[in-house]
Amino acid sequence: MSRKQRLQLGVSSFVLLAVAAVLWWLDAGGQQTVADAQARIRAAGLPTTIDEIRPPRVPDADNAALDLEKTQPLFAALPKIAGKDLWDWLTDFKKAHANAHRLRPAATQELAGVLESPPVREIMVLVRKAVAQKGYEAHLSYEKGVAGMIPNVAPGQDSARLLGWHARLAVSQDRPEQAYEDIWPMTVLAEFSANEPILLSQLSRHFKWLIALTELEQVAAQAPLPAAWNQKFSDRLAALDLPEGLARSLDGERFAISLATFEGMFRGQSLDGGLFGIQLDQWPDQIGDWPGWIGMQRYRFRSVIRQEYASYLDGVRALRLAVVAPVPRYAEMKQKMEEIERSVPAGRMLVKQIVPDLISLNKSLWKIPARVISASVGLALERYRTAKGGYPATLAELVPEFLPTVPVDIFSGQPLIYRTEPGGAVVYSVGPNLKDDGGVENRETDKDDQSWAAGAAAARKFAPPQKPAAEAEP
Repeated sequence: MSRKQRLQLGVSSFVLLAVAAVLWWLDAGGQQTVADAQARIRAAGLPTTIDEIRPPRVPDADNAALDLEKTQPLFAALPKIAGKDLWDWLTDFKKAHANAHRLRPAATQELAGVLESPPVREIMVLVRKAVAQKGYEAHLSYEKGVAGMIPNVAPGQDSARLLGWHARLAVSQDRPEQAYEDIWPMTVLAEFSANEPILLSQLSRHFKWLIALTELEQVAAQAPLPAAWNQKFSDRLAALDLPEGLARSLDGERFAISLATFEGMFRGQSLDGGLFGIQLDQWPDQIGDWPGWIGMQRYRFRSVIRQEYASYLDGVRALRLAVVAPVPRYAEMKQKMEEIERSVPAGRMLVKQIVPDLISLNKSLWKIPARVISASVGLALERYRTAKGGYPATLAELVPEFLPTVPVDIFSGQPLIYRTEPGGAVVYSVGPNLKDDGGVENRETDKDDQSWAAGAAAARKFAPPQKPAAEAEP
């Protein structure tokens, strides 16, 4: 070997060793950055292991989740109705009958023919068995990431919708007691998701509560709510702590994304094992942007991943602490969340996608707590009407006999808005847009008040929109 070759070999070896040393130093620094972020999580008193947030184990014989899982293939195997699947047929049926809860005899018979058919009855047997079980454990696999948990998160949503239709049928058959017997299990199904600390479970929980409260409000307008049922539903609503469920679910998100995204990247897997599902070497084809692809190649270095990981842990920790407050207020939470989003360091490409998504989900989940508060007051209004023969002039008249205090709107921080109408009353929150829309919620017009209407006001609330005169059929 010539002197020149030896010199070249020596320089090359030195460069390689220097690069290796720099990479080791950066990786060590990255590990310390992650360790510091985890220490801040411990200092905040937040859980640091999955076992701290997993729900209690439930024996298979007592586990409602296993019964609900059995309903999924039965729903999928339901025979077509006039060439449509069950949900499409029910949607068209609702439109054809103007979303009425008290149907005419012919329509009642048609609906009964579907809901009382043997395949649907088989599903209902499993649903009723599930709601009578002692516990619920969905066996979520945090190691699979958020996408890997989707099939196990919400098996009870179809069951809740089906119970709602049975309640509607019972009202039309003049069986109000049965209608409330069908609505109550909907609240049980909703709370099955309460102990599953993941945002998808909380989304399912809130969706089922929305179905249950909507059905309860409409059925109560058709069939007066007996005192015993009123108290039962009121006690259930009073025991709810939906914001606390949101806070715990962020711990689950932290573990799920930590394990599936960042730990997966340390092992050289795709960017999160499912949530993004994109390999680094596929980026040019995926985004058609070579500069962007070149920028993404830095994620091949563990030190970069660790810096991103630490930023993610800090962001979710801050978000978790932001949603915990003695008296949650949406406006305050929204401001804190936006500050957290702005605080993500520049260049943290994954964190700048994940954290805003978590913030968006949290914002969307504040409507149902507001609806629950309005419903609690609405039930108190019905107790007042039963005792006094009419609705109060102000909500203050409900205290202390029918309510301990007048609740505050979690969106505005002001008292709930209340008004009486001929034969009824409406109480509502102003919703996320923080505007008084007259108790109306309509996505198309950006009106999102979260209301409860009692008596004749409910009939007006749920009446189908009237067509303008120019569009009315001749």
